[in-house]
Amino acid sequence: MAERKVKLHLFNGQCFIWNANDADVLRQEFHCVGCLVGCLPRAPRQNAHLGLPLQLLPEETTLLLEKGVAELISNADTLFDPNEKQLEEFKAHRKSSYYQQIELFRAERRKEILQNLPKIIEGKRAKRQKVLEERHEAGENIDEKESEDEEEFNVDKVEIPPISEHHALVQLHTESPYMVTTQSSPPIWSYPSTDQERLRYSVFKDLWGKGYFITSGNKFGGDFLVYPGDPARFHSFFIAVCLPHDKKISALDIISLGRLGSNVKKTAVLCSTESDGKLCYSSLQWTGIS
Repeated sequence: MAERKVKLHLFNGQCFIWNANDADVLRQEFHCVGCLVGCLPRAPRQNAHLGLPLQLLPEETTLLLEKGVAELISNADTLFDPNEKQLEEFKAHRKSSYYQQIELFRAERRKEILQNLPKIIEGKRAKRQKVLEERHEAGENIDEKESEDEEEFNVDKVEIPPISEHHALVQLHTESPYMVTTQSSPPIWSYPSTDQERLRYSVFKDLWGKGYFITSGNKFGGDFLVYPGDPARFHSFFIAVCLPHDKKISALDIISLGRLGSNVKKTAVLCSTESDGKLCYSSLQWTGIS
């Protein structure tokens, strides 16, 4: 991370990460999870499992920019047509990749032959026996030595033809390899700009600083879902709902939030800031009536 900054691609007010290594670094070192929103190249017609790009919450973007580990990139300003040198490098890369795939294909083919060696030997033996029988029926004289001799099968001598070049796999870059690193006018990021956005960011930053993993809480009726560890390994503990400290909330809304958290085995937490700017958390736990 000290060598370069993570590139956050800004598009239509949202930030995306196209580099897989960057997405992994943010998850491992900065516990920023984001949300995968792209289709998988080998399964583009399903939406159960998604891939790059990784869309970040606006709070995650602001935090990363504050920490100085990321920079905003505007795709419209940084993408350009490759020059002749880059085209030649691309063709050379494709050719090198093709030759590497040939060796990998042959190694895999030899492995398959070794796995099926008993069947291959049995098939060659049966074929040889059939030829000898046909020669015998045709009246040819077959001496005893010829009928007993059997050629030893050597895998290394098997002729394995290479794959054709138009059948070679092609690498699909998720992030453009021809991206300019310097920009004449870096894009502007203005989040947070309203009181509600500032409240959300204060809550997000405070919980993130306590070591929690945080994702969007829209599907559970809150602002954030708060996890004790990586969401791939843990269930969320809290549903964070950000409300102004002086906003009135009805008893019905409190009951709804409490029962919602109870039904999904989470604790609903009301998050607000007091007049002096100090964060205040109020948890709601539904116990029912015995």
